[in-house]
Amino acid sequence: MSILSGGKSAAISAGFICAALAGQAQAQDASINASVTFGVRHYFEDGLYANQSDSGPEGSLELNINGSQPLGTGQLNFDLSGLVESTGTRNMFNPAELNYSASFGNWSLLAGYHTENWGVAESRSVMNVMNPTNNADPMIEDSLLGTPMVNLNYSTAVGTFSAYALLGFTEPTYADGDGARFRSPLEWDSSRAEYEESENERKVDLALRYSGFFDIGGGSLDLQATYFNGTSREAVGLPGCVASFGTVTEAICNQANELIKLAYEAGLDLDLGGLDPDTSIIDDILDLIDPDLADDLLALLSNQPVLGVVPYYQKVEQFGLSGVYAINDLQLRFEASHHETSSGDYLSAVVGGDYTFNNFFAGKGDLTVAVEYLYDDRSPVQPLTVFENDVFLGLNYRFNNTNATELKMGVFHDIDSQARLYTLGLSTRLTDATSIQMNATHVDTNGFNDPLAFIDNDSFLELKFTSYF
Repeated sequence: MSILSGGKSAAISAGFICAALAGQAQAQDASINASVTFGVRHYFEDGLYANQSDSGPEGSLELNINGSQPLGTGQLNFDLSGLVESTGTRNMFNPAELNYSASFGNWSLLAGYHTENWGVAESRSVMNVMNPTNNADPMIEDSLLGTPMVNLNYSTAVGTFSAYALLGFTEPTYADGDGARFRSPLEWDSSRAEYEESENERKVDLALRYSGFFDIGGGSLDLQATYFNGTSREAVGLPGCVASFGTVTEAICNQANELIKLAYEAGLDLDLGGLDPDTSIIDDILDLIDPDLADDLLALLSNQPVLGVVPYYQKVEQFGLSGVYAINDLQLRFEASHHETSSGDYLSAVVGGDYTFNNFFAGKGDLTVAVEYLYDDRSPVQPLTVFENDVFLGLNYRFNNTNATELKMGVFHDIDSQARLYTLGLSTRLTDATSIQMNATHVDTNGFNDPLAFIDNDSFLELKFTSYF
């Protein structure tokens, strides 16, 4: 099992590692911070699928420790977090940072687990390709998982040039078990993951990045260009056998998955350029399905023990470009990535900006309004996305008080289906050593064919209490 595949033991291990590092840090005057978070999440409706959790509260415990320790000419950096949840479906351990870094003049070097965030968009990033994501809890934030790498940077007057060698492959995390929320009707089984390349071929992935800062027209432009060549951290979901049952033995299960993989890969060689299938008729039929009947069919489908989803990771070349232009209280930004795979090419992009109204409320707070358009033209044989033709509106109000109180609201609107995803976050410090946070999401769908229909019953309200050390 991968170190990032979740589980209670992984989260408990995080606690022991945190305690050990804390003891060492105190003995050597290292910079260190730690926190413990207690959370309660209340789902308003019973799960849509068989065996999913009922409406009501679910508890969680999170541990985090981060800091640095001088070591030789450089330093050891660490940012470790673990989560244990009452249903066991979101348990995880994430070594976001566990590395050694050092600088030598214009050069800098990093080796170990590291998280590299290339995104500039407010809604979601299409640039992040090196680090997998935590898909077990996708509604709160786009949580990146640490991955082992060696990073070399060279700073010049025109910008910074970076090279990355990613060692091994770290899988994204998925909701664990039938009881998990925010999952598809069929359970994902990461233990049966398939790959386009053999294990020997995917030992090292390579990435390059340029970042520069320029003064233009009274404002400033942050520019970034990236390249990645290796195994995609996004999985294609192949239908497959995820458990032996009755006459379906483990050998039969493995053989069926291998045949499905071969059939998928064989289909990649077909010339489909001249085909333009009209799927509108199928969409119209799905829209006519009675929602109650659709829910019953999905519950029945999710209750069968054998069929599930097998992650398939393909080789990808990705070219990325992003820019942020800031002038006074206005920011304009874009990010785009072009993917080249054996199953075809596709483009993902986010464009928009935000404006900050200073001293907005009673001359104290600052209100930032963000608007972005999300585009993605990938085909059904690529990793799934629900953000193909969407608009995002976000509001962020900072009270500018001694408690660092902040309110965030956002809505994703699907232009094609009219589906909407609402998010809400409110956080404030109670004391210098404690804080409280409220999160909420609500899904508004329109018919069984809606891209968000599979999580229609997963709206929740969450409260978190954090103590800092």
